[in-house]
Amino acid sequence: MHLLLFPANKAFELESYRAKPSHAFTSAGYDRRAPFPSTPSTILGNTWIMAVSRSRGACQCLHALRPSTSARAAACAVTLPRHHVISSAGPREGQLRARDARFNARTLGASRRYAASSTHLSTNLSQKDLNATHARVQELAASVLKPADQPIPPEQRVLYVFEQLDAISRGLVDAKSINASVATPAPNATATSALLGSVNNRQSPPSVTKSSLLSLISQAMEEIVRHPHVFITPAVLKAYIEVQSLLHQPSSFPDVLEMYASKPVPSVSGNTISFATPNTGKVNAAVPKSTADIALTAAISSHDLPLAIDIITTTYCTPTFRKAKMLRKMLVPASGLAIAPVAAYTLSQQFAEWQHMLDPQQATYMAFAGMMTYVSAVSMVGYVAVTTANDQMMRVTWAQGVPLWERWVREEERAAIDRVAAAWGFKDLGKRGDEEGVEWQELREWAGRRGMVLDSVALMEGME
Repeated sequence: MHLLLFPANKAFELESYRAKPSHAFTSAGYDRRAPFPSTPSTILGNTWIMAVSRSRGACQCLHALRPSTSARAAACAVTLPRHHVISSAGPREGQLRARDARFNARTLGASRRYAASSTHLSTNLSQKDLNATHARVQELAASVLKPADQPIPPEQRVLYVFEQLDAISRGLVDAKSINASVATPAPNATATSALLGSVNNRQSPPSVTKSSLLSLISQAMEEIVRHPHVFITPAVLKAYIEVQSLLHQPSSFPDVLEMYASKPVPSVSGNTISFATPNTGKVNAAVPKSTADIALTAAISSHDLPLAIDIITTTYCTPTFRKAKMLRKMLVPASGLAIAPVAAYTLSQQFAEWQHMLDPQQATYMAFAGMMTYVSAVSMVGYVAVTTANDQMMRVTWAQGVPLWERWVREEERAAIDRVAAAWGFKDLGKRGDEEGVEWQELREWAGRRGMVLDSVALMEGME
């Protein structure tokens, strides 16, 4: 039997080995249901692998495997563990049979090297491509910073530029990670050969690299949002936070989040551009919770505690954030409570007309009092249940004396501090409370000034 590999319309015979003619080798991530082409010249895509049996003078195809479209799956296409052997003979099709997995080490090594080299070639960017990408980034930034048609760029143009920069960033980050994973030294290379090779292959450093492109994208986006003529909308802010989080550059988040509420609003009047001072107390000045969560996640991933605290201060701790929450979550319940007396009185009048035991007016008053008592009691029980719920609390709880209303309004702030404490503290429940250090002490004191307690003894594991 022969294991044949067909990359780009070519067939390479890896090695001839002895095995039962009914065994074919595969790995996870392949589709056995795909039809096998008639000839290698009709193969499209990445790579095809098949097992061929030379029996009775005929070359019979046993299994045809098509790799998935992912580049990572193609990289590990021929990395076959010893236990991943599929047999077509036996009581069940596709049954794993470890005793038949007799691979040659040299065959596996050649397969791995070939898959790694093919993936590296498909994802490696030439210097010409990097230069073209560099020019494209500069062109996109100039379309917003120096527009030719109008002095103030519209939101759609800014979002389009950020979308294009996001796509470029994802391509560079994926290519960089894949190249780093497959760039392994050759097994036969020694220290002397590697040293001589590095001396003989000395080249001038490229002018544009992937790292410099990623830095250029980060700087261009920050320059766009800081430009006086660019108005920061919620969609623009979220796009900026997402791309900078992808680039691992969250250092500018506190300033940009503060500018979202206080940046002057540009407007065109004739041939001049005027700027109006925004009202920072409006509900529209509050940073959306989803955007704040993304920014805090990026700060936690960068292991920067002061940055995380600054993000919490400029988002969850602002009065506008609390007003936005009240308007968003209290509008419907408050409207229901406001309409409840009118609805109860109308129902009471209808009930008084159906009875003949009491005076209609007296019956109306009694029914109205009963309905309002029921609504008030249920509302009070629900209010206490919502404001005193603590099942979601892990390490940060409220201090004694904090009003229930304030606890509910500031719950997102407490949850954000709880996320930071969980990321900086011990993961083991038995070691919680034993953390030391300057940063941990600052976090504890800062939470205490906000009316919260970090690692309350009464709520720790085993201290109930």
